[in-house]
Amino acid sequence: MHSDRPTVVLAACAGYEAQEVRAAVDRALGALPELATRLRPGLRLLLKPNVVNPVGPERPVCTHPQVLRAVAEFFHEAGCSLLVADQPTYARKDAADEVFGKAGYLEALHGLPVEWSLAAAAGYRENPVPRPYRTPVAYLSRLLEGVDLVVNLPKLKTHMQTGLTAAVKNTFGLVAPRQRMDLHALGAGSRFGEAVADTFGACPPMLSLLDAVVAMEGPGPTRGRPRRIGYLAASWDAVALDATAQALAGFGPQEVATTAAAAAAGYGCADPARIELAGDDPQPFRISLRRPPTLPARMPHWMGALGRRLIYVRPQVDRGRCTACGRCQATCPVGCIRLEGFARIDYRRCLECFCCLEACPEEAVSPRRSLLARLL
Repeated sequence: MHSDRPTVVLAACAGYEAQEVRAAVDRALGALPELATRLRPGLRLLLKPNVVNPVGPERPVCTHPQVLRAVAEFFHEAGCSLLVADQPTYARKDAADEVFGKAGYLEALHGLPVEWSLAAAAGYRENPVPRPYRTPVAYLSRLLEGVDLVVNLPKLKTHMQTGLTAAVKNTFGLVAPRQRMDLHALGAGSRFGEAVADTFGACPPMLSLLDAVVAMEGPGPTRGRPRRIGYLAASWDAVALDATAQALAGFGPQEVATTAAAAAAGYGCADPARIELAGDDPQPFRISLRRPPTLPARMPHWMGALGRRLIYVRPQVDRGRCTACGRCQATCPVGCIRLEGFARIDYRRCLECFCCLEACPEEAVSPRRSLLARLL
């Protein structure tokens, strides 16, 4: 649901104490235009948190369990039935208890009548992309066919391929892992941002609520540092929500590839002059998140192949932490990782997409910038 002047509601939330989070969720969702009239008993909702790599709330990697709990309570009390779903790329489709248990969700939502599923469990279906950049179809989970409303619950984090990840990027978890790997192979920046916008446009969520109580900065989306900001934000327009969050985090209008691409395709509004802010004063939430390590947007054309060898940001494996579990190998789009007691990367073929970093459960993969890349 989009309008020419979408509303983004901000709700201050200093921490993850259960009562404080529930009060902030009530304020954020309660102030959304038309929500009260659209909700009715019996609606089937899919709650989509960010579970890129299931770890507990001690790390700002996943949507916090208390945010998921408060949102589930809100819609359960409205008479809705609830399905929680996501799909880490490497996870087996029958491993829902393991994935959601590690993220702290099963414990947090204990006692609520919630169903759990990985997106792969129902299989995937081809969906046409309305205004394609990079792919004419998106392979989306068939779980979407059985719900009336998707409630998108992203975590605000920096991201080494898109600059920042929030509502638009979070829907990528409903895309078939094979297609995700193929689109990652496009590389970082605008190309990958356009690919994510394609899959988002094939089935955009109807409602998004952003967890920006504690965000991530630096080498996100899994290896960055926590940064307390202290708010939740909700909107019917995921693009407007992202545009607002990135502005508050000190990112420029074109700096986040997914927001720029989704807005240009007409999937939402990114113009601050047309976005209505409601709820709490945004001023306390204005910060400057530390950027993820990336290459310069423009490099001298004369550097050519020599420049590519000398200027890079690439994944590096910590042999002491690596357990050779094979998840990085399984998610690599070009198959350039082999296991020799630890994960060894063939940098001649590496796309520097950092799928391995996102998949590693031991945090054994980190970004390494060359000396020239750091200087530039």
